[in-house]
Amino acid sequence: MLLNMHDYNHQNGTHRPLFKIEEVQFEKFIDNGHQSHAFYDMPTARTSFREKISNPDLMLLPKVLKAHLENYFPSLIIFHGETAFGKVAQCHLFIPEYQMRTRTYVLMFGQAKHPAFKVLGNKFLNFARVVVEQDADILGKIYPNTPQKIKLNNEVGMDWVRRNFASFPETVEPNFSK
Repeated sequence: MLLNMHDYNHQNGTHRPLFKIEEVQFEKFIDNGHQSHAFYDMPTARTSFREKISNPDLMLLPKVLKAHLENYFPSLIIFHGETAFGKVAQCHLFIPEYQMRTRTYVLMFGQAKHPAFKVLGNKFLNFARVVVEQDADILGKIYPNTPQKIKLNNEVGMDWVRRNFASFPETVEPNFSK
């Protein structure tokens, strides 16, 4: 689950149908041992008036989703996002139950900039529910326990997770040469 949450390539694949993400433009990763920050933008595809009428949730999405992930290894990720309606913070808590089972809790906090945010607040909760369902579905399909043969872009978060798992509970200095 942590590899998935720190795979900054998965949003434009796994979550494309929901958010219409076209690409991930990774900006910065700050590595502070067991705590880190990731910043990236995700431009979304243009939606027609017909699509917005059939799926009003699309009206909540900005043209570019700006993401700031605040990570606390091994069990907390806070997604900070902002729309024209308000700011939102999604706190993803991971509780391992068995080797192959992790319980996920999502707490959401919002700060309204517009009165519509209060009316549409449940829509943001629905986005979180669908994201968790999509991530759970993809886990068994794309992260097999086989050695990695190629390195993709935007994998710095996954490298951070692997390094921290290998050394936990010790904190290891970042190795930026890899």
